[in-house]
Amino acid sequence: METGLSLFKSKVAKRVFFLFLVSAMLPITVFSLLSFSQVATQLKDQSMGRIQSTSKSYGLILFERFRFLDMELDVFRSTMTASPKTKSIRKPGVTSEGNREGLLKSVTFIPDSGDLVQLEGNMESPSFSLDTIKNELRPEMTRILFDREGRVFLAKKIRDAQGNPGVILGNARTARLWGVGYDNILPPQTEICVLDHNRNILFSSFQLPPDVQRRIRFENEGAATRSLEYTENGEGYIAGYWPLFLKSKFDGPNLIVVLRNMKEDVFAPLSYFKVLFPLVALLAFWVVLLFSVISIRKSLVPLEKLKEGARRLACRDFDTRVDVKSGDEFEVLADLFNTSTARLGHHFKAMETMAEIDRAVHASLNTNTMVMTAMRHTQALFACDVTGFGIIHPKKNDSLRMFICTEPHCETFHEDFLTISRNDRKLLQDAVDALVFEPETPGPSFLGLQTTEHVKSLMVIPLFHHKTLSGLICFGHKNPHTFSDDELAHGKRLAHQLSSALSNALLVEELENLNWGTLEALARTVDAKSRWTAGHSERVADMALKIARVMGYDEQDIDTLHRAAFLHDIGKIGIPMLILDKPTRLTDEEYSQVREHPAIGAKIIEPIEAYANVIPLILQHHERYDGTGYPMGLAGDGICLGARILAVADVYDAIISNRPYRQGWVKDKVVQLIRDESGRHFDPRVVEAFLAVTMVG
Repeated sequence: METGLSLFKSKVAKRVFFLFLVSAMLPITVFSLLSFSQVATQLKDQSMGRIQSTSKSYGLILFERFRFLDMELDVFRSTMTASPKTKSIRKPGVTSEGNREGLLKSVTFIPDSGDLVQLEGNMESPSFSLDTIKNELRPEMTRILFDREGRVFLAKKIRDAQGNPGVILGNARTARLWGVGYDNILPPQTEICVLDHNRNILFSSFQLPPDVQRRIRFENEGAATRSLEYTENGEGYIAGYWPLFLKSKFDGPNLIVVLRNMKEDVFAPLSYFKVLFPLVALLAFWVVLLFSVISIRKSLVPLEKLKEGARRLACRDFDTRVDVKSGDEFEVLADLFNTSTARLGHHFKAMETMAEIDRAVHASLNTNTMVMTAMRHTQALFACDVTGFGIIHPKKNDSLRMFICTEPHCETFHEDFLTISRNDRKLLQDAVDALVFEPETPGPSFLGLQTTEHVKSLMVIPLFHHKTLSGLICFGHKNPHTFSDDELAHGKRLAHQLSSALSNALLVEELENLNWGTLEALARTVDAKSRWTAGHSERVADMALKIARVMGYDEQDIDTLHRAAFLHDIGKIGIPMLILDKPTRLTDEEYSQVREHPAIGAKIIEPIEAYANVIPLILQHHERYDGTGYPMGLAGDGICLGARILAVADVYDAIISNRPYRQGWVKDKVVQLIRDESGRHFDPRVVEAFLAVTMVG
């Protein structure tokens, strides 16, 4: 059985693997790509939304810080208005410890007339005109100012304790105000840019491209989404912005807070996912490959077994079985295959056995041989313990010649002559198919006790010839057995074959008996010409057959010798009775006539083609081993062996029998004569066999 990657030599395995891979990997790939796209989109949307939200939060914090600056400025204003001038005004360069960490770096009072008063720190000179500012300030409104250097100032009209009008001007700590540096309030890896209402950059930790500034101005007009992405110097960025409306609280320009992050930082998880995704896909591929191989093997191994079983079945190996324990339809299919194979094998075996029986029984014209052959094959076909074959005598309807075999392979069988009653004959005659006798049913009496005493289940099928009961066959089992429909069908077919063969055998036996009867009648007719030769041919035949059997003759040669022995003197029909019964010595002329009888006999038998092999024995039975015999003077092996055997048997019976011209010799004298003539008159090997026969006799 192929295992591992060798399974993929199968076209089915390749197709299943491809379908498995496509059905598994295609959804995984599509799902992964969709997931990747969805994750990327969601991450981008979340990042854009987060940076927009962050810019809004930052704008609110920045607004609160401007309010906090205003509150700090109000503290200094209250100091100016609540205390005498000499007590409330600090000397230049003096800084309050409590405001060291405040948002205001310096505070200055600028009276309409008089000198500047430094309230906190040292005021840096702004790039704008203070006189212009004084004229533009509105009462009770804090104005926020931005100069060209990016410094932030807060200005407010006040009157000091003496009622002198002026402006209090605060300079913010820019780094703390924007939340950068050591007091960073921005998220990690986030940069900031603050624009005024004219889109001028007030503060920026990065260089904002002009085209991005224009997009902010465009997208700010009624846009709900305040985020964008752009590329600069090959780097990708996402930015979020939020308008800060200072005019709701202050006299000053509205601001736009812009925050940005690098895409590389924002999409770092996505980059990790990009690296992880091929590994996950590869892992999925190997998992799919593993499970597909396992699944294919689970399916292909039973399929391969079934394929191999089918191949063996095609080669007529009906003993093949497929062992599949998959617990699915393959196991059911394997069981059905095994059942079908077993039945098919039994069917083919039955057909072959039937054919062999048919050839065997029709090849043999001998009833005993036919019965033995049929019983041997029948026992193998039906796997039964007892096989029986019965032949009803054609002239004695109550006589049953029964052959019983109880041994494996039917090497021997028991023959018995039984009596069958009229009721039993009627029972068999009326049987449609077969008679089945179960364990609780007693077996038929006409089969004999030996057949049925140890049999638990028995099937009897009658044989018919021209609708007349001619015999029966039976199959018995020593253990309870249920005969199947197949066994019944095979039994009926066998019965039909045996009926035909039995009829042929009986007909041949009848013809054979007629033939032998005719030969015996002819022999007696020849022997009856003289009272001195009565029974001579039969006695010669008996002695010749004994010698032949000692010499190892087969049945066919013995049959030929038997016929020749009956007919060896048939030529004497042409010899006058006066010569045959002459009590005195024959004259040369008379002896010459007697010597013609072998040739006359061969001439008589010549028209009968079936006896062509008998003619040489008749013609040569008076030839002598040394070549001095008649009618052709043959010698040694030139004389056929059957004729040499007949010569010994003929001389023996002729000398031991009485003749009109002499008395018969005693046996010992005859035997001695034949021994003495070995090598001259007779074949030494035939003489040796003759001596063996006579010594036993």
